[in-house]
Amino acid sequence: MKLLFIRAGGTRRPISMWCGMALQGFIFLIIPGLAAWAGTGRPFGALTLIGKTMSRTILHIDINDFPVAVERVLEPRLRQRPVAVAIETSSRALIAARSREAAANGVQRGMPLHQALKYCPDLTVLPPNEDLYRRATTALLQLLGRFTPVIEPLRFGHAYLDLTGSCRLFGSAVDAAARAQREIRNRLRLDAVAGVASNKLVSKVASDVIIVASPQTALCDVNHGEEQRFLAPLQVGYLPGVQKTIRSQLTELNVHRIQELAGIKSEHLQMVFGRFGLLLFQRARGIDDRPVQPPRRSPEIVETAELADDCNDFDHLRRLTFALLARATRRLRRDQLFTQRVTVEIRYADYRDASAHSRTAAAQNDAELRASTEATLQNALARRVRVRKITLRLGGLGPASSQLGLFPAQENPKTEALTRALDRIRDRFGDAAIRFGYAA
Repeated sequence: MKLLFIRAGGTRRPISMWCGMALQGFIFLIIPGLAAWAGTGRPFGALTLIGKTMSRTILHIDINDFPVAVERVLEPRLRQRPVAVAIETSSRALIAARSREAAANGVQRGMPLHQALKYCPDLTVLPPNEDLYRRATTALLQLLGRFTPVIEPLRFGHAYLDLTGSCRLFGSAVDAAARAQREIRNRLRLDAVAGVASNKLVSKVASDVIIVASPQTALCDVNHGEEQRFLAPLQVGYLPGVQKTIRSQLTELNVHRIQELAGIKSEHLQMVFGRFGLLLFQRARGIDDRPVQPPRRSPEIVETAELADDCNDFDHLRRLTFALLARATRRLRRDQLFTQRVTVEIRYADYRDASAHSRTAAAQNDAELRASTEATLQNALARRVRVRKITLRLGGLGPASSQLGLFPAQENPKTEALTRALDRIRDRFGDAAIRFGYAA
């Protein structure tokens, strides 16, 4: 039997040995990278490979007060000055974002603009430019996509990255995070804070802590197994979901720090907070099995309306939502599509968002969808705060031919004829020619 040899560095080795080394390199180097680039988003505590186990590594990128940071890239003169983003023309304008200099003068997010101007008379107020912020976020996500495709965008300027396996390509997670920060700074001229940990919860808290404690380009790395020790000395307000009401209840229980919360049994927390008590029990211990989930891109029809003045009158909001529904269903009929899901998204005057959705039988006429849309709007309006923006989404789309086969239509000839007549009028005279309303 003959053996083939390959000479390397003066040493002759059998080709079978080289093949074995190549296979080992594939198992220990290539497979981990492919695992991260597969983008399955499945929850796992560790990635098990042939002969090796990899712990999950999550990076949270946070560009603090993103709108102000982006505006300063376009207008360098705004740097080192107190700046805020708000609708200055509105009598009930609230601060959506503010710079560190403004915060040092007492200006906070959600504060009425007139009050902020009293605290900081030289405050520079800029109008919101969501199109600009959206483009900047897209550029940020494209840059972060070089490190891993498993990215979950949050709001503007925030994202989770699953670096599990990608570390084989870019070095350790801390090295990858530092490199991402440098590229964001060099290419986008934005300062990003990074939190690295074994799950989304701890990485988010790490980035929040480092924003307060260190400069804007800081990085906080929480070692695996050190999650509970890292969280222990922090105030309970650092935990996601612990808003003002929950914090007040915890204060009444004399619970101020996370280590005190972690010492309470799960059943006792559930007696006080219901289902959320179990989440509090897990989060206080740094437990979070949620995967990083890239956004699912499914076809949908979207219509948006921004109110000239903030409003919480339900009748007015319902009329506005029905106008969006009429426009959306016209697009359905034009494209010969049916919808099975209605989603209503609300942006409040304090720039907090809420949403609700409902499933319906396949439909393409607004008359068939008004009841479910109204109920969805009511579910989305969970706060007694004025509304600034409404977005309506129709999802679960499918062509008319397949939908009619799956869902036998109960068509009303009069309704169909009325819908066609309304479409002709609106095509000729515009959407405002006919509007839906209630008789007195």
